[in-house]
Amino acid sequence: MSYVNCYKAPPKVTETPTYDDGPLDLNFYMPIPEVLESERVKLVPFVPAVFANQYLTAVSDYPHLYDYHVYGPFHSSDPAEFYLWFEERMRTDPAVLPFAIIDKTKPAPETHPDQGGQLAGVLTYLRTEPQNLATEIGHLVIFPPFQRTHVTTNAVGLLLIHALEVPEKGGWGMRRVQWTAAPNNKPSIKAAERMGFKWEGILRNVRPMPGEREDLRKYKGEPRGLKPSARLAVLDRKGDPLPGVPSWDTAFLSLCWDDYDRSEVERLMTRTS
Repeated sequence: MSYVNCYKAPPKVTETPTYDDGPLDLNFYMPIPEVLESERVKLVPFVPAVFANQYLTAVSDYPHLYDYHVYGPFHSSDPAEFYLWFEERMRTDPAVLPFAIIDKTKPAPETHPDQGGQLAGVLTYLRTEPQNLATEIGHLVIFPPFQRTHVTTNAVGLLLIHALEVPEKGGWGMRRVQWTAAPNNKPSIKAAERMGFKWEGILRNVRPMPGEREDLRKYKGEPRGLKPSARLAVLDRKGDPLPGVPSWDTAFLSLCWDDYDRSEVERLMTRTS
């Protein structure tokens, strides 16, 4: 029997989008909440026309915010790079929904009076699989002035509640929310465990590492008693499709419906120390 393979890779985004020609199509699998809100934090979908300039201004002086990401750093001097990345990696992927994190305890009446507070960072649903009732919380970037405050706990808590509550209670009814991190990114892993995520293990060779990110090619510690992975050394496999490009091992954690306790998540969100 003969066969054909008609697959075509999606076209690469080559023109810088402007996002100023009408409502932004967020292009997401699931119903999109207009706002998710606690007493101290508000999450709204990240619309570049509204938030990109604020975001780029906030991260420009802190390239270390991207130490454990496979993208960035971004800078206000080159907004086109951010716009291209957002279009290709965020908006056109129906499994991804990014949110702007607004700290309601820090008003900005002079610069952004209608925002309800200062932009504190971004957080994203990604790898959303409606057919499997699963999603992931990630792409977390919290600006340094808002780190070690209530912001991260409230932002993550709001996304957990919305994902895991059943539809009749206003949520999506997901059964699994996962969290991934570089195995040596201890702050990220601790943040997840603090919110109730359970350690599952390390998956090896999950994805190739960008060649320019030399800072990520070696582990700085030994997570969970494991030795640093040799896979982060330059590969020398003969005939490898990506010669010299190491792979990234990834730590996986999850919070599933049968471990989820809304009252505990809300308790963490309201604590003051």
